Amino acid sequence: MQNDLERLRTLLREGKCCSVALVQMALEIRGESNDQLLHAMSALCGGIKGGLACGALTGAACMINVLDPEHANEAMVPELTEWFTETIGSEYGGTDCMDIVHDDPLQKRAICPGLVEATYLQAREIMTAYGHDFD
Repeated sequence: MQNDLERLRTLLREGKCCSVALVQMALEIRGESNDQLLHAMSALCGGIKGGLACGALTGAACMINVLDPEHANEAMVPELTEWFTETIGSEYGGTDCMDIVHDDPLQKRAICPGLVEATYLQAREIMTAYGHDFD
């Protein structure tokens, strides 16, 4: 898992946004690449480019779907959304990018990497509970 976290941190340092980095992680876990999908995922960056739904949540939901398209939407994505709302939403007063970073680039740099990492870890935990093995 430490290698995954280092890889995620590297993607974020390279300038990949939250949703792109999370889906790229899923593709790499599968041993695949898909530039078209990653480009499409960039539309979710920055709260769908408008401060709306946090890209860590939407990206992690897509990540789960890449890794388990058959079961993701039935239980895993709702469970992730519930966790995100209860933890991140409670801490920041909402789950939109605007609620979390207030359109402030300094806040974004300070908050987002840790938030993306926490969301990735929670998505992995949920998927592990549903029988996925990441080792």
